[in-house]
Amino acid sequence: MGGRKRILVMPVAAALLLVFLLGVPAQAANPESVNVSAAVAEALRLTVSKNTVDFGGSLLPDGGSGLDGVYTDTLVARVSANVPWRLEVDKEQDLTDGAYTIPSSRLTFTSNSGDYRVTATRGTATEFGTDVMVAEGIRGRNIAVSVDYRIDIEWEDPPSTYTANHIYTVVAR
Repeated sequence: MGGRKRILVMPVAAALLLVFLLGVPAQAANPESVNVSAAVAEALRLTVSKNTVDFGGSLLPDGGSGLDGVYTDTLVARVSANVPWRLEVDKEQDLTDGAYTIPSSRLTFTSNSGDYRVTATRGTATEFGTDVMVAEGIRGRNIAVSVDYRIDIEWEDPPSTYTANHIYTVVAR
């Protein structure tokens, strides 16, 4: 009976060894760790729908003081930013033709947006100046802000073509 036990024990031991070897996951002899990083740069982009705000050469209405000519025009600024942003405008000068000037108090703007990513706009008439806030917002792509220009032409303004340059900039805040 001793020989039978040995014959029975050998296959059982071989089976147990096989189960043990198959059940243990293979391990590499030299594991290596790899650090992965991706640097994302700050990005701010601005486009405007047009490069000219033109009030035309409309006539002043009849009716005297208080019924001066008020004209409007609109441009759309589009901001793409991966940081909270601020849209600013600077004027280089008042509207002028060289000899005559229309002061900034009569050339104003308001701004608005229906985009939830815009957190602040100018709802009341605002004069152009230096670093004047037009709108502020949070991160996002192709965020539209309407800038509504308004000019008040008075009867005392001499006929001419008045010009000014406004520079829009988007900055991180």
